[in-house]
Amino acid sequence: MKKLMTLLAAFAAGACLLAFPVRAAADGDAVLLVAPARYSVMQVAFDVARRYPTVLVSYQKPDPDPRLHVWNGYEWLPLPLEDYRSGAFLQSYPSRTFLLGDNALLPNSLRDIGSWCKDTRQIRELETPELINAVGQGIPFTPSDWRWFAGRYNLKLADASADRRKQLAEESWYDGSAPVKDAPPSFFKYFTRSRRSERSASAAPIEPLEPAPGEMVEPAAPAAGNAAEPATP
Repeated sequence: MKKLMTLLAAFAAGACLLAFPVRAAADGDAVLLVAPARYSVMQVAFDVARRYPTVLVSYQKPDPDPRLHVWNGYEWLPLPLEDYRSGAFLQSYPSRTFLLGDNALLPNSLRDIGSWCKDTRQIRELETPELINAVGQGIPFTPSDWRWFAGRYNLKLADASADRRKQLAEESWYDGSAPVKDAPPSFFKYFTRSRRSERSASAAPIEPLEPAPGEMVEPAAPAAGNAAEPATP
């Protein structure tokens, strides 16, 4: 009797799960992975869900009647195609969707979800390193995430931005190697020459002041009490 009651309770819990949509994420910022029911692919999908808010949908069989399931956090639940295409199985829509599989594998009926998810991307390559790299380009993986996946699948990390950082480090404004978006101004209102010259002020040539025609230049009269006296021999 006790065993029968336990089975009835489990059945009731499953019925409640079927009656309520799957929650995408508490803040609505999640990713939906639509993946073929293959062991290696689903393993990567579950690992992504461990590191990032993720809704998992698996598919089997081709069109016109693909077999769909959605993971509710505890078990796989059957998902009608109509509910998938309308997004009715979700409480909040994910910010992006990854459709895993090439054109020969992915059913066409699973692509038409633009009404509730505008950012939809297809990942054709399902080998583990390529799949992780592709998902990591669309999800903000942290350096810790990349190290975790590398250790998980015995992969070697490579810095894809190393060449770009080296190029940026070698760029210089003065040697002309840096990209210039706008031409420098040809006239500066306030600075007409450098305050520091390569030559010292004493080495600079002294140019005499030439009066303009018709002008008279006279020496200034000495101030009272400050008249210069001839030197005593």
